[in-house]
Amino acid sequence: MRDLGRIVTCQGNMAQVSIQPHGGCKDCALKSSCSPGESTHMLLALNPKGGKAGDDVVVELKPEVKVFGSALVFIFPIIGLFIGYFLGSSWGGGKDYSILGALFGLGVFFLLVRLIDKFLSKNKKMKPVISYVFK
Repeated sequence: MRDLGRIVTCQGNMAQVSIQPHGGCKDCALKSSCSPGESTHMLLALNPKGGKAGDDVVVELKPEVKVFGSALVFIFPIIGLFIGYFLGSSWGGGKDYSILGALFGLGVFFLLVRLIDKFLSKNKKMKPVISYVFK
């Protein structure tokens, strides 16, 4: 993924970048989950090129990181839902236990996603990087 943006603030080797949504965002069913009600998206990116506030930049995110993040957010909780459902149905045998198990599994996997996110947010390979600064 490669996007154009503008640095809003810099904090050490990180920069907060404002990105204008592109054409695909307009028709996306999940557009409200990115930046609800806003015309720009904000992200924190590594700043190895030394960009300063107000600079226009190119921000890149490796495709495998984007795919992994999407799978983590969208697929991982669904797996928890199914695991919880089957565990609930095998323990209780009734419909109520299946539903409770599914909700419990979903909740547990959401917590796991949150813990994985906290762990991965410290990994510089998982962050967007400013690859070019327009002077």
